[in-house]
Amino acid sequence: MSLGLRNRYIVGGPLVSKILVAVLAIMCALSILWAITGDRPFTRTISAAAGAVFALNILASTVQVVLLIIHHDAAIDGARLIETAVFIWVSNIIVFAIVYHLIEGDFVFPAREGSRSRIGFLDCIYLSYTTSTAFSATDSPPVTTRARMLTILEATISLMTISIVAARAVNILK
Repeated sequence: MSLGLRNRYIVGGPLVSKILVAVLAIMCALSILWAITGDRPFTRTISAAAGAVFALNILASTVQVVLLIIHHDAAIDGARLIETAVFIWVSNIIVFAIVYHLIEGDFVFPAREGSRSRIGFLDCIYLSYTTSTAFSATDSPPVTTRARMLTILEATISLMTISIVAARAVNILK
């Protein structure tokens, strides 16, 4: 994630970003290993913990960028700001898709008539993308308070990223 975007405005700088990417890679490898051996509850716990850490990092990066815009307006590079906004937005979609997949029972996904297929990860990507762009769950409403709070958090991060950061970056580039 951080290799191609070295000039982003992020919390902790490139070192923290590289550490988080390494943690994610280790978590994915362990998750695959544990899934093969059948230890699903432990895998879900580790995945949930990793998702929470990444969600908090994305939120902190978003807050940092908003504060940078408010307090250091003249020092902001427009291209760097757009790169940061795109990174935050895409990361937001990926992280929340992982979280939604872990709590898929907290959402009502429309089913095809006569189908009993499980919800796939791509369904959660779709849910996360629509939540991130429409700022609400479109056709898969959250049915628990936990899911509602997560969709609020994702929509808030996206709203801040798209409306404040991207609008300011376009204004700088004019």
